[in-house]
Amino acid sequence: MKLFDSSKIYCRRIIRSLGVFFAIATVLYGCSVSRVAKDTWKSLVEKDAPVFDKRFREVSSQDINLQNFWTDGVPVTDRKVVPLHNMIFTEVTDSVKGGVVNIYTQRLEERDAKFGIAPNDLLPFRIPIVSTILDIVPFQVPIPFNIEGVSLGSGFIINPEGYILTNAHVVFNATDINVVLEGGRQNFPAKIIGIDRLTDSALLKMESDLPLTVLPLGNSDELRMGEMVIAIGNPMGMQHSVTSGLVSAKDRYAPQLSDQFIDFIQTDSAINPGSSGGPLLNMYGEVVGVNTAIMQQAQLIGFAVPVNTIKEVMRMLILGKAERGWFGAQARPLTLKSAIELGYEGEEGVIVTKVEEGSPAEQAGVQPNDIVFKLYGKQFADFSGFRRKLLGLMPGRDIELTIFRAGEIIEITSVLSRRNVEEE
Repeated sequence: MKLFDSSKIYCRRIIRSLGVFFAIATVLYGCSVSRVAKDTWKSLVEKDAPVFDKRFREVSSQDINLQNFWTDGVPVTDRKVVPLHNMIFTEVTDSVKGGVVNIYTQRLEERDAKFGIAPNDLLPFRIPIVSTILDIVPFQVPIPFNIEGVSLGSGFIINPEGYILTNAHVVFNATDINVVLEGGRQNFPAKIIGIDRLTDSALLKMESDLPLTVLPLGNSDELRMGEMVIAIGNPMGMQHSVTSGLVSAKDRYAPQLSDQFIDFIQTDSAINPGSSGGPLLNMYGEVVGVNTAIMQQAQLIGFAVPVNTIKEVMRMLILGKAERGWFGAQARPLTLKSAIELGYEGEEGVIVTKVEEGSPAEQAGVQPNDIVFKLYGKQFADFSGFRRKLLGLMPGRDIELTIFRAGEIIEITSVLSRRNVEEE
């Protein structure tokens, strides 16, 4: 209703600013307003706006200690098998629901107001050739304008001081944020610490004098296809709903989210609008993913950002700087055929396909067909694991690679720089 009223008011202002002829035509044929935002990721709120919490803006990356910022789940080696019974989902839900929150925002959105005339409709009769031309030429002109809307989503508490994880798209362009605890018993204002659009993640801070339920973060790499999971969120505005399902697949690419650099967890646990930002949990009550999207025109296909991906970018979220270092080398997964052709006997690694001119990679001596099999002295399980590690590396950070080339093992160290073009 608010959108409708604002649109009509805007149209009236347009009419008053036009001449008599166009004013009459606009009244007769209407002023239409687009129902969806023009560009979901276009920044409309300044970074110095009050909705941003700037407490860590002047802190360096080296000064941040993440050791106790979140609580880790139980290691696999210490786990016991969870017995399956009719109350298992209830037990898990009861243990975590106090840490799941609903997020309500006031936000700016850019819409198009289209107004104009159809000249043929004003003529007493059609004129050959002229009328044909008038039918072809568009006379409705789109004029962008900002409007304040309302959105809702979900999130979960990861730190007893009131730090909350959610999706970037839940709070992007927000001007005011309110967090509601389980049961709607308390409502607190919140501010944005940091947003990372590439991983669709955001970190919020709410001020609360209440003891808060903190959800432990699990290990999404340990998830297996067919494992039971549950999702908790605020679907369609219905507070604290829980759904159950399975891990349908891992390392999944979502076509409608091609602008995001994520290998998603695919689940058939229902994820609906409003559930975005809520936790995807395993049967130990550990967060293994952040619910982010549903696939349109499909049933029981939802996606979640792996929690290990969020851990890698947590430092960026705290600093409020989603800026990634540039190395300048492109790579692809290593195939058995390529490994044999290059004389490499290992199984893990990525193969360099291109090195950009003048890049830190070129200056460090990286070459096409180099096989990278260690990062910071540790082997990575697969290509997605290697790519995820790179997500959290900021400009100025040292990078250490172990490379196989022509039968030799080479250690390469370089410093990541900034690209000449902005990421955003």
